[in-house]
Amino acid sequence: MSAATRSDLAVKLAGGAIYGTDLDLPGMRWAALVPSPVAHGRVRSVDLAPARRLPGVVAIGAEDLPSLLPGSGDADRPIFPTREVLYRNQPLAAVAASTLPEARRAAAAVRVDIEPLPAVIDLESVFPDWPGAEADRSPHVIAHVHARHGEIEAAFRSADRVVEETYRTASVHQVALEPHACVASVTGDRWYVRTSTQTPFGIREDVASLLGVPEERVVVDGTWVGGGFGGKGSSLLEPFALLLSRAADRPVRLALDYRQEFELGRTTLPAVIRLATAVRGARIVGRRVRLLLDVGSSLPGRDFATGYSIGFLLGPYRTDAFEVEGYGVRTNKPPFGPHRAPFAPQCAFAVESHLAEVARSVGVDPDAFRADHLWHEGDSTALGQRVGPFGLPSALEQARATAARWRAERPPGRGVGIGMGFWSTGTGAGGEVRLVLTPTELRIVQGEREIGSGSVLRGLVVVAERALGIPSDRVRVEYLSTAEAPYDSGVFGSRTVGALGRAILEASASLGATLAERLGEAGPVRLELTGGELIAVARSVRRPVRELLSPGELSVGLVANGRHFADPRKIDDSRVVTGSFYPYTDFTGAAHVAEVSVDRETGAVRVERYAAFHDAGAVVDPGTARASVEGGIAMGLGIALTEEALWSDDGRFLNAHLLDYRIPTLGEVPVPDVTFVEGFPGAGPFGAKGLGEPPIIPVPAAIAAAIRDASGAHVTELPISAERVARALKLL
Repeated sequence: MSAATRSDLAVKLAGGAIYGTDLDLPGMRWAALVPSPVAHGRVRSVDLAPARRLPGVVAIGAEDLPSLLPGSGDADRPIFPTREVLYRNQPLAAVAASTLPEARRAAAAVRVDIEPLPAVIDLESVFPDWPGAEADRSPHVIAHVHARHGEIEAAFRSADRVVEETYRTASVHQVALEPHACVASVTGDRWYVRTSTQTPFGIREDVASLLGVPEERVVVDGTWVGGGFGGKGSSLLEPFALLLSRAADRPVRLALDYRQEFELGRTTLPAVIRLATAVRGARIVGRRVRLLLDVGSSLPGRDFATGYSIGFLLGPYRTDAFEVEGYGVRTNKPPFGPHRAPFAPQCAFAVESHLAEVARSVGVDPDAFRADHLWHEGDSTALGQRVGPFGLPSALEQARATAARWRAERPPGRGVGIGMGFWSTGTGAGGEVRLVLTPTELRIVQGEREIGSGSVLRGLVVVAERALGIPSDRVRVEYLSTAEAPYDSGVFGSRTVGALGRAILEASASLGATLAERLGEAGPVRLELTGGELIAVARSVRRPVRELLSPGELSVGLVANGRHFADPRKIDDSRVVTGSFYPYTDFTGAAHVAEVSVDRETGAVRVERYAAFHDAGAVVDPGTARASVEGGIAMGLGIALTEEALWSDDGRFLNAHLLDYRIPTLGEVPVPDVTFVEGFPGAGPFGAKGLGEPPIIPVPAAIAAAIRDASGAHVTELPISAERVARALKLL
C-alpha cells in the first residue's frame, strides 16, 4: 500500500472546494426565515402582506402550502406551525428576495401574533423526582424504555454496600465551521436541492415525507461539507428552500449565519443520570440506571435516542443483575440532534466516574476494579448479546502501564486518570458502490460526500488499493446525486469504511473475476501501473487493461457493483419490559490516559499530557486513523471542560456565538500519544473497525479521573468548569 495524500488536498488548499455556503446560481433568490419570538405559544396570526408589498419579495406561510405541494405532507411535522409554537425561532414563514439584506427586511416585516404559553426549559422542572405513574399521562414524555435481568432486588438486599449518585450533562453543539446552507430549484415535478449534508439519501427520504412529494421526484446533490459531526444528518433548511423555489419559480438559496446555526441547529440536549451500584466484597452484584434525557421538541415516536443511549450507561462491564429505565422528556427547545458518538461520552463520564467511586468505597484501586469487571470476548452484554472480538482489555492494560509511569514522573499539583468507553460501529446500515475500470484509472462511484474525516476520500480509496493492488493516485472517488448514485445510508455512525468498504471488496472481487477470466488465469488479479497505463496481472500473465476491454467498455469503463447490507443483530427480548433498545453491530473501545494540573485557588484545569489506546481491529490507513483519534480527543476536551449551551428560562440560547460558546483552542489541546490495539477484527474490510466516533467517548471520563487524582474534586456535572471544580473544593 502506497503512502498517498488525500485527493482533496489541492482543491482545498487552492480554495476551489465548493461548500454549501458558496453556492450561487444565475437568477437565484435569497431566502430568510421568520422566527417565532417565543419558546411556546398559540399562533393567532401570521400576516405576510407587509412583506409581500416589498418589491420582488415572495413570502410563504402555512396557508400557501396546499397550492405549492402535490400531497399533504407529514401531519405530525408541519412545515409551519398553524396552532402551537414549540420552540423559540421555530420558522413561522419564509421569504425570498433579490438580495440577502432585502430578504431579511422582508422577514422582519412579517407581522406575527403569538399568545405566549408557559415554556418548559428545565428538564428537572418536569420531574423533580423520578417519574411515577403520572409519566404515562404526561405530554412531555415521548419515549419510555425499561429493561431488567436477574434478581435485582435480591442483589441489592444482599449487598455489603450500595453507592448511589446523580450525574448531569449539558447541551453540546456540533460547532461545524460551515453553517447549514443549500440551494433549491423546482422545475416541473423535479424537486432538486444541492446541500451540505452527511446523508443525501436520508435528506431525500425526509424531504419527500415532509412535503408529500414522491421520493423519486426529489433529487439531492451534496456539496463539500465543512464539518458535520452529526448535525447535518437530517433535513433542516431544504424543505423551506424548495417551497420558496416552487413559489418564486427561481432557484433559492437559504443559509444560516452562525448565531442562527446555534439557535436552530440540532444541539444535543441535557440529561440527568442516576446510578446505583450494589457490591458484595469487591464484586458488583447489581446495578440500577435511570435516565432523564431532554430531547427538546422532538416528536413522539421520532426519538430513538433514549433506547439507544441507555445501553451505554451500563458500560462495557459484566452485570448479572440490572435494571435500566429511561424517559425521553420533551421541552420547549429545538429538536434533539446527534453529536459525534451521540451521548456516549456523557454516558462514559457518568459510568466511569461512578464505578471509580464505588471502588474507592470498598478500598479497591478503581482501575483494577474496572479491569476485574470488564467485558472479554465471549461475554454477554446486559441485553444478552455476545461480545465479539474486543480489544478493550488489552487497551486498558497498556493504559494502566502508561498511567503508572506518568504518576511516577509527575510534579506536585498534577493528577493522572484513566477513562474508558466502547462503541457500536454502524456497519449494519446498508450501502452500495459502483466501480468503473478504465485503461488508466479506477473510479469509485457513490453517493456520499467527504465530510472532512477522510473516510470517503482516503478510507474508500485505501480499500480499493489493497483489494486490487492499484496505486492510490489512480483511484478517483466520484460523487453523484441521489438520482444517479448507488444507494447509501450516509456518513455517520463510524460506518463509512466499514459498510462501503465491504461493498468495495465485493465489487473488487467481481472486477477481479472478470479480468481473470479474460486473462485465462484462475486466482487473484492485481493492477499495476506502467507508463501511465494499468496492467492486469494474474500469476505470470500480464496484459494491459486496455486490451481486456470491449469497444463499449473502452468508452464507458468495465463496471462492477458491490453492496453491503448486514444481517440485523438481536438482543434478548425477554429482558425488555417496555420500549425499544438497539443492538450493537460491532464492538470497539478505547482506554485514554490524561494528566492534568489543577489550580487550587481558582479550580482552573489544564491538560498537560494525553495518551489514547484504541481497539481498531485492523488499521486500514494509519494517517487517517491517527488524525481521527486526535480530532476526537480535541472535541472531547470541549465536552469535558468548556462546552455548554446555556438556555434562559424563556428559551433563548444565551451563548449563541463562538465568543461565548467555548471550544478548546489549539494551545489547550496537547498532541496525544496514539496507540492502536490490533488483532481483534471487526466487521469492516480486512477486519477494520470504525474510528470516527470512538476517540471522543473516553475523554470526559479520563479528564474527570485526572482532576479527582490531582485535587480530590469529584465533579458530577459536565462540563467540569473551573467554577464547578472550585465548588467541589469548597473554594466558592
